[in-house]
Amino acid sequence: MNAHIIENGVVVNTIVVDSLDFMPGLVAATAGGIGWTFDGTNFTPPPAPEVTVLPSPTKEELMAELAALTAKINALE
Repeated sequence: MNAHIIENGVVVNTIVVDSLDFMPGLVAATAGGIGWTFDGTNFTPPPAPEVTVLPSPTKEELMAELAALTAKINALE
């Protein structure tokens, strides 16, 4: 069976064991994974990471980049 190792209310590892008596701090891995919290009854996932959305470049910015790269390429000839 799979078991989570819980330290300070957080799943720190998941291992395969024959019995939960194998070592202290084991809980049947019925849900969750490393980083999830366990309150003694329920597993709770960690908060989702913040997602940063970068603004899309404008046509003018892309054209300026293209011109700069074209100039670099032409300088190699």
